[in-house]
Amino acid sequence: MQKAAENFPVTLYTSPDCLNECKQARELLNSRGVPFTEKMAQKPEDIEEIKKLVGDAFVPVLKVGRQTTRGFEANGYNNLLDLAGYPASAPPGSKPSGGLPK
Repeated sequence: MQKAAENFPVTLYTSPDCLNECKQARELLNSRGVPFTEKMAQKPEDIEEIKKLVGDAFVPVLKVGRQTTRGFEANGYNNLLDLAGYPASAPPGSKPSGGLPK
């Protein structure tokens, strides 16, 4: 996992009004034990960053290394994480990272 986290850091872009899909995205990452940073889009520059990644201001956006996916689709998230070498489930006894605000 450490090698995957170093080579393919994970960032989840969310917004204050994204409830269900963003919650599902967090839960999937936590269930796999993936360390991630959560960036809450609240300022115009945050929204511009998301637009550069996926073409519009839509959340959630998952960025794994240089790859991104727009919206929440469990198979798409799992595919990106699998390709980056993240484990399929959290190691026993691990605590969810919860997403570190940035």
